[in-house]
Amino acid sequence: MRAVVGAAIVGALLAFAAPAQAFKFDVTWAYGVVADNPFNDPDSGALLPATAVFPRGQVKDAGTPDCCAVKMTVTALGTSGQGLFSYDTSDGSAVYRNIDRRIDTSPNTIASVRYDLCRSDGRCATHTIARPASPAPTPQPGVSPTPTPTPAPPSPAIDQDGDGYPSSVDCSDVNNTVHPGAREIPGNGIDDDCSGGDQPGKVLAIVKSDWTVTRRTDPRVKLMQVRDAPAGAQVDVLCKGRGCPFKQRRKVLDANGETSLTKLFKHRLRHGITIDVVISSPNMISKVTRYVIRRGVNPSSRSMCIPLGSNTPQRRC
Repeated sequence: MRAVVGAAIVGALLAFAAPAQAFKFDVTWAYGVVADNPFNDPDSGALLPATAVFPRGQVKDAGTPDCCAVKMTVTALGTSGQGLFSYDTSDGSAVYRNIDRRIDTSPNTIASVRYDLCRSDGRCATHTIARPASPAPTPQPGVSPTPTPTPAPPSPAIDQDGDGYPSSVDCSDVNNTVHPGAREIPGNGIDDDCSGGDQPGKVLAIVKSDWTVTRRTDPRVKLMQVRDAPAGAQVDVLCKGRGCPFKQRRKVLDANGETSLTKLFKHRLRHGITIDVVISSPNMISKVTRYVIRRGVNPSSRSMCIPLGSNTPQRRC
């Protein structure tokens, strides 16, 4: 069945715009196929402007359960090979995910598009598609072609910080640690890799807990404490399920980024409820520690997160 679906998808990609072809990644741990004409409009087949591309294709994990999720990263590259814009599409559930997206990097010309298909354990495969050369104009009969003037030599590139990247592509030519391809440090307020903005950092606080429980009783909180929260963070404790002692409580952190949650839970917690401890900070990915209460079982914590712009905890951010 998967082979039939894969063949249908490849066929759909071949129909994007004549004479399009589809490239399929030759790996066993993932399915990845991309259209070989990202520089053409998918409807008319016309060549897009020099600052625009339209990558199309699909990516899927090989199957579940397995060790790792997969991710397809699409990067628009400039005439010097610098990264102008990138985005990624992930799958860890063996579900086909579309990578279709129109990109415009005006005023920068896009010379090629790179597709990086990677597994979360570091295995990767790469495919790059270069912009096709513009066709030469057909001379009219009896008309001599206009000679092309010899262009003047280009001005020498200016690289003020000496990092090997001229100011035309370096988003901070006064800092030699900032340039296209540099390691991005999330949450430091700097666009280290010149990809268009700083990546959000993650809240790395700790939630410590201790419980009292026997084989025939519901658990009771003996200790619950937040530690090492960043300055300016806030702590919200959410309870869901029948018999919750409250729906939401907010706690204030002290100067050391600590607060005790123990006194919020004065009685044993009923079987079936869920406790979420959410630690959030402005412009950062929130940390969520979840406890699912079961009778006679010492609750273990599950680490989750909430990405920027969302209110829903998830396993990966």
